[in-house]
Amino acid sequence: MKKIVLSTIAAAILSTGMAHAANGVKKEITIVANINDAIFVSKPDGSTWYDKEELYATDYRQTAFASHDLPVRIWTTDDEVNVSLVQPLTVSRVDGAQLADVAITFAGKPVVQGSALNIKQVNGVAGAYDNIYTLKINAKAPTAATGGNNGSYQGDLVMLFEPKI
Repeated sequence: MKKIVLSTIAAAILSTGMAHAANGVKKEITIVANINDAIFVSKPDGSTWYDKEELYATDYRQTAFASHDLPVRIWTTDDEVNVSLVQPLTVSRVDGAQLADVAITFAGKPVVQGSALNIKQVNGVAGAYDNIYTLKINAKAPTAATGGNNGSYQGDLVMLFEPKI
């Protein structure tokens, strides 16, 4: 009896799959492009951006963490750029434990929520400005996480780069 039921289920799955294949399967991909003749921000290669970066322990006790230096290229038609955080960077574990004292620096200056950091572009090229700056993130391990500090922490760094108008 068990073999008959399984065979019937397998036949139903196969016939359903065949029916879909015979009718076709519609797939969609949203394509976006952003053209801005005033500013372009990328990795130094001029075409890509960072997807995922890791914070590394800076001491053997794993109480402090830092990113590698992340070079950021800014091409603008204006000689000044404002850099700001769209939202605070919260790096947390699934259970809510968070890294403490998260600090972001850009071009050696702190980037804080609520105020724009003004960057003066200096390298002029063909009527525009093209400079590379360093982005750095530092944080400390939680001080009193329930169940200890072990685990995977994640957060989204969302920054806004605007030509000064």
